[in-house]
Amino acid sequence: MNEPKPHATATTAGLVEIGPQLEELATRLGVKSVLVMRSDPDSMVVAATAGEATRHYTVGAAGTKAGQDDSRVPLYCERVVDSDSAVFVEDSRADAEFAGNEDETEFGLSNYLGMPVHDAHGKVVGTVCVLDDHARHYAADEREALARLRTEVESVMASDPTALD
Repeated sequence: MNEPKPHATATTAGLVEIGPQLEELATRLGVKSVLVMRSDPDSMVVAATAGEATRHYTVGAAGTKAGQDDSRVPLYCERVVDSDSAVFVEDSRADAEFAGNEDETEFGLSNYLGMPVHDAHGKVVGTVCVLDDHARHYAADEREALARLRTEVESVMASDPTALD
């Protein structure tokens, strides 16, 4: 009988140094997933992953953006990139904008908190985010921990603009 493989933190080569912080944040917050996502024109791509949901979110995995297609539910991270602001969804199943989104329907992850990641020129190039499988709030110190992760990612990108690739 094959035992399921435990989850494993993974990153692009450029983000290796923040791997331990990702896993620590997933454990501290008790969430299913901590991600660093890269924004491409038509998709959001996993650049770093930690937590139990690494089996779904592998480095290089991509979700297609809804873009201008009003018949599609936007990706959480897509909204962060488009708005250049943090997005919090307590429970997508009860949220008019995000009900039925890909993370909820495919992976059961209905709770989301994400923040934009900027390059050295201030352009939004991705997100840092956490996802969970139940409705919850994030205390100020938990939000600050995610903001510190974002600062670390932006710092890495300042010296290596390809860190999310």
